[in-house]
Amino acid sequence: MVFSVGRRRGEVEEWLKRVFFGGKRSEYIVYIRFRTNTGEEYRPLPGDFIDDVRRGYIIVGEDKIPFHRVVEIRDKSGKILYTRLKKH
Repeated sequence: MVFSVGRRRGEVEEWLKRVFFGGKRSEYIVYIRFRTNTGEEYRPLPGDFIDDVRRGYIIVGEDKIPFHRVVEIRDKSGKILYTRLKKH
């Protein structure tokens, strides 16, 4: 797989569909941006927790997480497959 820096619209959706519909959800971790009182933090969401991917959202149980909150997608070995984060 190719490392990708997210710039094109819809790219995160393509990656999420690969994770969800590719049959190997347990091999991926999706990092989600959450705002806290002290700033932002990135929390891991194991791929096998994802119930569905549709209409701009990741569905996890009763929760809907908008695609724009996805900051990275990694495989289980830690290899970054998709990121919105800029290199310094």
